[in-house]
Amino acid sequence: MEIADGVGGQRQATVAMAWAAIQLTPPHVRRGLYEPRPLLAWLIRVWEVDAPAGAAPLEWVLLTNVPAAGAADAWERVNWYECRWIVEELHKAQKTGSGIEDMQFTTEAALQPMIAVLSVVALQLLNLRAASRQEDAATRRATEVVHPDYVAVLSAWRWKEVRLESSVHDFFFALARLGGCQNRKRDRRPGWLVLWRGWMKLQSMVEGAAAIGVTGYKIRGQT
Repeated sequence: MEIADGVGGQRQATVAMAWAAIQLTPPHVRRGLYEPRPLLAWLIRVWEVDAPAGAAPLEWVLLTNVPAAGAADAWERVNWYECRWIVEELHKAQKTGSGIEDMQFTTEAALQPMIAVLSVVALQLLNLRAASRQEDAATRRATEVVHPDYVAVLSAWRWKEVRLESSVHDFFFALARLGGCQNRKRDRRPGWLVLWRGWMKLQSMVEGAAAIGVTGYKIRGQT
């Protein structure tokens, strides 16, 4: 298993796993609406074997209401939990970036389509940020991650010329700059709010370019 080492890197960890069916007894002091009977659940423990000297050993104690009848089931639940951090980052993109909790619609019919649209944008930004952290970010083309129209418009704004060959790294930090980040060496990596502001501005710029019929971006003899 690959885990964070606590200092910004990662390391491989050898882990053991155990599981058992348990019953959770409801509180004696009743609060909320629930049936006064034990709840069947499955407890899964994952712990690191022979952690390196000085490293905090990994240990997870997980509770699930999805049956774990054997080792394969238990490992599947563990794999689900491994996705927790990326899911939480998506939630941050939705909440901190798009302000998905600040919408003032009063009906489910109005909320659902808006949440769906904003979630698509949040996922796009999550994928972009993840790509910008990969080793090939400086060489991988941004057009592999976002639509070429966005690359063309953003590069024209940032460098005064269309650069469809812009890298993921260059696109990411240009977008952050559009959102208000100065990209100074001592600055931390752009956060969700900055990325969201940049994307909203870029979206308007792309729509404006389309409205005036700017298509077929020409660069270095290509269209």
